[in-house]
Amino acid sequence: MTRPVNLDLTAFRFPIAAIASILHRISGVVLLFGVGYFTYLLSLTLESPESFDWVFNAVGTTYHGVLAWTVLTAVSYHFFAGIRHLLMDFHIGISLRASSRSAWTTLILTALASIGFGLWIVT
Repeated sequence: MTRPVNLDLTAFRFPIAAIASILHRISGVVLLFGVGYFTYLLSLTLESPESFDWVFNAVGTTYHGVLAWTVLTAVSYHFFAGIRHLLMDFHIGISLRASSRSAWTTLILTALASIGFGLWIVT
């Protein structure tokens, strides 16, 4: 007997806690590459005053600004979601309602941090 297989992920409605967990993993992958990117920029700033000026001006451009904003947003999400997971490891907020609330709190705090990082990069 063969079971039906549904590979269409849009057919499922994931709970917010599952989405938060998946985003935590994605933010970790973004951080993996983002650390390399920031390390490269840091090494450029230490080479010479001209390199420092180039990095300072480059972060103000659209390309490097968006990359920096993306990595900083991933850092903030990974931080807030990490705290959420640590609390759940101590059996704090493991009920369905508390888990949903903590996932929404994580998303809202990340959105506020993301807006703050965007304003900081633009100015």
